[in-house]
Amino acid sequence: MLAKILPFAPVVCVVSTCLLVASAIAQVADPIKSAGMALQIPVLFLHLLGGLVGYGLPRFCGFDEISSRTMAIETSMKSSAFGFLLAKLHFGDYAARVPSAVSVFWMALTGSILAVIWRYIPVKEPTGDEVSPLKKCLQFVGLAKE
Repeated sequence: MLAKILPFAPVVCVVSTCLLVASAIAQVADPIKSAGMALQIPVLFLHLLGGLVGYGLPRFCGFDEISSRTMAIETSMKSSAFGFLLAKLHFGDYAARVPSAVSVFWMALTGSILAVIWRYIPVKEPTGDEVSPLKKCLQFVGLAKE
């Protein structure tokens, strides 16, 4: 059964994401347009920073490349749609939805681009003798054994 559904899964996921993004943005399109780049740039940097920290911190702590890439994608794609829904349901002010709606767009775009880029950058096989930068620092200050 799974083998029959699997070929259609990517298309269903892309269409679902597009509908989710379109719905959130359409509901607050006028405030988004009027806010301009003053709203777009900080939200974009939020997701980019999430991706960078989501990759760099695990690598620093000794996680392998695949785990670090996964954490970067997951961190950069924290669900803004949930924030949009909460703002819609619990805040009377219409403007409370605007940042989350913009974030839904940048979340989908940055996470998807990151996944596509990493798909084409091969992961090197670990040799088993790598030492994480965190362990090197702890060894240097005498808090870890070599």
